[in-house]
Amino acid sequence: MGRRSFEASMGTTGPNIIGERIYEHRVALELTQDQFGAKYGVSGPAIFKFEKGYVKPSLDLWLVLSKDFKIPEKKAVLMWVKSRLPEKYQSLIDIKSASIAEEPIPHGNEPGSTDYSKIKDRGELRQSTLKDSKLPKGLKDLIKETDTWNLYKPTGAEINFLRDTFGKLGKGSHASFREALRLVREFTGAE
Repeated sequence: MGRRSFEASMGTTGPNIIGERIYEHRVALELTQDQFGAKYGVSGPAIFKFEKGYVKPSLDLWLVLSKDFKIPEKKAVLMWVKSRLPEKYQSLIDIKSASIAEEPIPHGNEPGSTDYSKIKDRGELRQSTLKDSKLPKGLKDLIKETDTWNLYKPTGAEINFLRDTFGKLGKGSHASFREALRLVREFTGAE
């Protein structure tokens, strides 16, 4: 398949950005899917599925691939998280602007921000966050809803992360912050 037809079928910035990168790198190396897969201990059919977007590589495999592709780790992780979001939420993560600053942003150390990870009492944590006028509305709505608060039990560190990472990407709804929390927990292995 030629490059033009691949771009037409996959989109250059669409939901299969990981598959596009794998395809581009494999073609640049002039390797078959089987040859390329052998380099990483996966089958040719697996590479085919990654390229087409039928399956996403594990984060571990993606980080190995992206390192070889010269993609900074922070950008690679954001690409992987974005690829796992339902398509309607993918626009919440702007990889181009998020990858500009490669230095990690220290949570809770931004001017005027509260470090919620230091608050151990859940009642105090909830009250403090609800009084914080700088929290994104969608995050505040997630905290305000009693059922969601009791079900998900977000920690202060998670609230910092949601505020500092996803809050900067634009307006997010209660549902998008809930989904971001779920993905963060899936990514970190937290319950």
